[in-house]
Amino acid sequence: METINEEILLQYIDGTLTASDAAAVEEWLAASPENEKLLEQLYFTREVVNRVRVMQSVDPEQSLRRFKAQVQELNKKVRLRRMLWFAQRVAAVLFIPIFVLSVYLWMQGDKKGEVHMVEMRANPGVVSMLSLPDGSRVWLNSASSLKYPSDFVADNREVELEGQGYFEVTHDAKQPFIVHAGQDYAVEVLGTTFSVAAYADDDRIETTLVEGSVNIHVQTGGGQELSRRIKPQEKVTFTKTTKELDVETVNTDYETAWKNGEIIFRNHPMSQVLKVLSRHYHVKFVVQDSLVLNSIITARFKDEQLPQVMEYLRLASGIKYTIPKVPVNSTQKQDIPIVEISK
Repeated sequence: METINEEILLQYIDGTLTASDAAAVEEWLAASPENEKLLEQLYFTREVVNRVRVMQSVDPEQSLRRFKAQVQELNKKVRLRRMLWFAQRVAAVLFIPIFVLSVYLWMQGDKKGEVHMVEMRANPGVVSMLSLPDGSRVWLNSASSLKYPSDFVADNREVELEGQGYFEVTHDAKQPFIVHAGQDYAVEVLGTTFSVAAYADDDRIETTLVEGSVNIHVQTGGGQELSRRIKPQEKVTFTKTTKELDVETVNTDYETAWKNGEIIFRNHPMSQVLKVLSRHYHVKFVVQDSLVLNSIITARFKDEQLPQVMEYLRLASGIKYTIPKVPVNSTQKQDIPIVEISK
């Protein structure tokens, strides 16, 4: 093939090269860390330029639609192994222009005297931080999202969480802060620090209080509401199927370690371990042998790649695993990579 240049690398990122040309680029990338760094910088630069172009649109609603379309297209690309790695490396930096876009839309809405909803999402493997209109700060864990109004104009400051979020809420006695986690669960505070885990595919919703005080409100059916106030160092667990609330004293450093990019398991069943790793690394685990789920795992990870984590699980529990390698220009229709596990 011709000399590898920026045009060739952009075609490689888009997956439009032939199999032989893509293989040549792979060989070139493996030749030196500098080559991989060049590709990573090119990938990052293109994404930032795309987002800046979106922000320059005079129509904020149209800007938002374009931005969402770009994110969806990016999600399709990052399912490939190398692109996923690049996306995770640059997502924390790309958060800045993404947040700027939210501020831009917010200001445009203010000009029109309108309040509209803003949605922020954290990519797989990334913890993102954002500031709300009242100055409160929120950290979103991997594969989580938060919806909030461009301005808090009612008596309550209300947001909607899907996934896991860590909140540092600005105190305002006149405007309670409410986090909705699904239709039946809400956390009410005035000003405090806490974490909520409410993934749609989990049967439990967990709220851990670091400091301050919060009230938990749960709709149990038939118009009945169950409420519970918790104290610092306590975690309340709501089980969706049984509609029960349980409170326990916990080490909040462990419960909120994900905010600093750590994954901590303490006597966790393998089923829960795989669920956490699936969200963090954006993969799907297929368990070939149910004996795998009998294992109990205690571990602490930070910045490890998936192969390193799986190797630890192999040594700790005796499992076998296969991590697929998907070619960059593959036409295989697969939403996310599948990791097979057996005993």
